[in-house]
Amino acid sequence: MTVLVTGFTGNSGYEVAQNLKSKGIPFKCAVRNVEKAAERYGDAYDFVRLDFADAATFAAALQGIEQIFLMYPPGENLQFAEFLEEAKRAGVRHITYLSVKDAPFLPFIHHFKNEKLLKKLGVPYTFIRAGYFMQNLNDFLCAEIKERQRIFVPAGNGKTSFVDVRDLAEVASLTFRNPQLHENTAYTITGGEALTFSQVAEKMSAILGQSISYANPSPKNLRSTW
Repeated sequence: MTVLVTGFTGNSGYEVAQNLKSKGIPFKCAVRNVEKAAERYGDAYDFVRLDFADAATFAAALQGIEQIFLMYPPGENLQFAEFLEEAKRAGVRHITYLSVKDAPFLPFIHHFKNEKLLKKLGVPYTFIRAGYFMQNLNDFLCAEIKERQRIFVPAGNGKTSFVDVRDLAEVASLTFRNPQLHENTAYTITGGEALTFSQVAEKMSAILGQSISYANPSPKNLRSTW
């Protein structure tokens, strides 16, 4: 059963593709710019063009696809609901959607709406509600850590169970290998330990051999640095 992997150019989609490749599961990678992706990755992956803001790309991207690893893309004028309907018409039999922890209790985020759309669609789904990714520390906070030796995020003393994106990929892979076992199911994945960012700073300090602090800025302070 061929899987369409969306979000390939980001951390999550890329790791899902890597996992499927290692297990011999057929898949295609959906990207907005096939030429650019092929230039970067060569012929290691099978790319198809998919732009969620351009419904004309939907049918070709879904040709021969039976399962989807689905991420909500950034951008404007997205036709996400239309893509879901096209997937149904194309005969897609299972969709694994990357959501977030506590999505059912957060009506102001797009994952809340998207989960409802998928439930109404009539195609078997699996929701992976992920906690805070460890990789975010590198993607969004790396400059502050390198240049100022501090973690600069307004989280107070709240604790977070960090998740490695590779673990997300393993869970997604399981849903594709045995979709019938995971139909219309939601899984919340978190790390094995809940940590404050002060504790994260302590662990970083010990590993890196230099003092890393947690700045604990207010949202106002954070905005003033942008």
